This record gives sequence, C-alpha cells and structure tokens, in this order.
Amino acid sequence: MNAHTSKPALSIDRFVESLRKHVANGKSLNLGVLKIPADLRLVTDDYQAISRDAFHHLPENTQVHRLENGMIACVKGGKWVDDDASFVEHVRETLEEVVERQGLGAVPENLWNRFQWPADKEKLGDIFGVSLSSGPTSGGYERFNMAEMLRGAVTTDAVFDSCRRQAIAHFDDSRRQVLGHEIYCSLDYLRQHHLASFLLEGSGELEVLLRVLDEKLMEVAASIAPSILPDRLHLNMKVQTVLGERFADFIEHDDGQLIANMAIEFSMENAIANWWEFEDACKFLHSLGIQVGLDRITLPALEFLSPRKMNVDFIKVIWDQNIVGSRRTEVAERLREFATLFSEQNLILTRCDSRTALRMGRSLGVDVFQGSYIDAMLGPYLQRECKTKRRSSDKRCAVCQWAPREARKNGCDFHFRAGKILTEV
Repeated sequence: MNAHTSKPALSIDRFVESLRKHVANGKSLNLGVLKIPADLRLVTDDYQAISRDAFHHLPENTQVHRLENGMIACVKGGKWVDDDASFVEHVRETLEEVVERQGLGAVPENLWNRFQWPADKEKLGDIFGVSLSSGPTSGGYERFNMAEMLRGAVTTDAVFDSCRRQAIAHFDDSRRQVLGHEIYCSLDYLRQHHLASFLLEGSGELEVLLRVLDEKLMEVAASIAPSILPDRLHLNMKVQTVLGERFADFIEHDDGQLIANMAIEFSMENAIANWWEFEDACKFLHSLGIQVGLDRITLPALEFLSPRKMNVDFIKVIWDQNIVGSRRTEVAERLREFATLFSEQNLILTRCDSRTALRMGRSLGVDVFQGSYIDAMLGPYLQRECKTKRRSSDKRCAVCQWAPREARKNGCDFHFRAGKILTEV
C-alpha cells in the first residue's frame, strides 16, 4: 500500500469532489480518516514510515490520500471486512515516536475514524471542520452524475464505429473451424476519433466509463443481432455490469434469442478485485445458460491459479513471446498442463499476432486461438466466398470481418459464423 507521499496533498474540496465522482454510479464507499493533528508537524519521512509499516494492513484495493490539513484518508469501494486494529496500532506507534522526537503535541484518542459515503457525510464534515450537507465545501463545484454525462458523451454510433470483431478458431491436424467471435470496443479508436478532447481523472472515472461502454456495447449487439445471428458471441464485461439492471433488460431482448448462444468474459483483474460478486455473477449467468470465461490471464499468472478450483467454462490466456526466453521450460509446461485440464476447446490463446504464437501454442497442446494473425488467415477464405468479388481482396475481406462498420459500408454479410469449417483434409 502506498501513501503517495511524493504527490501534493489534496485539498478538502478536491477530496470531497473525488468522493462524489466515485459514487456517481450509485454505489457507496467505505473510508477511514487518520486524524493527525497539524501541530505534530509530520515530515515526508514520517509519512513514508506510516506507508511502509502500516498501510499493508489495510484491505486490498484501498486508495490512500494525504490531505492538506495533515490527515490521511483511506477509501475503499465495496465491503470493508478486514480488522483494522493492527493498522491503527502501527500508525499510533509511529506518531508516538514523532511526539517523543519533537517533544510536543499528543496522539489524539480518536485517531482513526470510519465512515460510509455518502451516508456519513455530515460526520465526515465534522472531522474536517466544514459543512458537507449542502454540497461541495467551497461552493465552486456542481454535483453531477458522471455516468449520465458519459452516456451522453459516448454515443451508441461512436461505439459501433469503434467495434471490433475477432474470430475464435479451432485448429487440429485436419481441420480449421470457426467457433465464434468476440465483439468489443476499441478504446484506442474511440479515444482518437470520438473522445479526443475528453480527459478522465483517476481510476474512479475510468471505472464509470468502462461500465458505460458495457451498456453501449449491449445496445450495439442488440442492434446488429439480425445480421450476426446465429453466431456464438463473446462479450467482455465487468462483473458489476452483469449484476445491474441494464443487463437484465439486455438478456430479454428478442425473447432471449440474443443470449441463446452467448459467452460472457470477465477479466482476471476485475474478478479478483470483486471475488464474491464474481461468483454471484457466474451462478447467475449459468442459470441463464450463458457460458462464463476468465479473460486476460497472463502466462506468469498461470503459476498462481488452480485450474481445478476455477468455476468457469473456459479461460483465455494471453500469448507472450517471452515464452521463448529463459523461463521457457517452466512457463511452457504450465501452459501445457492447463491445456490438458481445459480440454475440449476450453483454453483459448489470445493476442496471437504472429505465426510463432500459433505454432508454439499447437506444440503445447492448445487448439483454440484468437488474434490478428488468425484474422489475417481468414482473409483468403473470406475473399473466396465474398459476394462482391469484383471489388474485394483477401485483406479487404479480413477488414470487413474485423470491423462491423466496414461490413455495413460495403454491403457485406458478417461472413463466417460459428461452425464454419474453413478447411478439412
């Protein structure tokens, strides 16, 4: 845990504004405030000592802010289930050393104060010595709903323009077959072409943006359903989105036909940070007949995962060319082990952007792949069957497969769907 001692101290106004932005999506925050008297005159080394000795006792994913009045605020989304007695004890020991060194001041009895925001904002205001009941402390900020602002700034058309479609293909000795497709929004394209002047401040605002993009992607998937079904669709979403109201509306679209052959992928970071919600989301999706996958698993992370305890239908492991480096044997054997346990096409090697990734994966027992190299391989097959041959090429057909907007502009179908056999010997 880091107290961010190298960063300037936050004003009360800025800190309270950040709290309001973090709960714009309707969720409450847990926070604690270390009421360190200004007359103790803590220096940078003192804050670093607190950071080194105490903050690792706080729950994971706790954000730490040093305030201009000398206090330290610790903010965490979700439940705060850990005991904080050890944390407070370590902080008190450091402050007592400061008092002994300087020969003045005293450690307050109410050193550590716990709150929920926004429920306890009046009590928090009492600690800060300001009034928070009638809005921001300085009166210079307007309270707004970050999620609603982003929903207006990020249009469904912009998300469709930024949508990408990647094939998931199965390879064996005699056959190449399309198993389905993942549809996702390219954040780079969206930022460059639709949000060039839009800046987000902090992880909280980015979290809200990702939730909004999940909602917009559901709208896009529903709007293009007639042209892409039947197909096996993979959508990458956040755990919180799946447990929200908008997802409930999404699964009812077109009498449930859209989810009849769907898979939802959660990133490993999102799942670990919200484990209990992740397990609830898996149970919910399985009850609907939707498969669940764990995405963005790195090769080093495989050494810390237990494949027999993962309650998912498939996993997606990121290809890393460093597998050919010094630790090739250990990493390769771990990948081979997972490929054996997740048999029947349930381990997908992603970001396969070169022939090496495909060849190495095949040699280690992986049969299913996704990435730009796989998309490029589809080009000749697509061009062979394209109905607009006079103005098509293998590269152009691959782009149509990759970008839904290109397929619509060229008047093309969505080409190959799940079950399409590309070659068979």
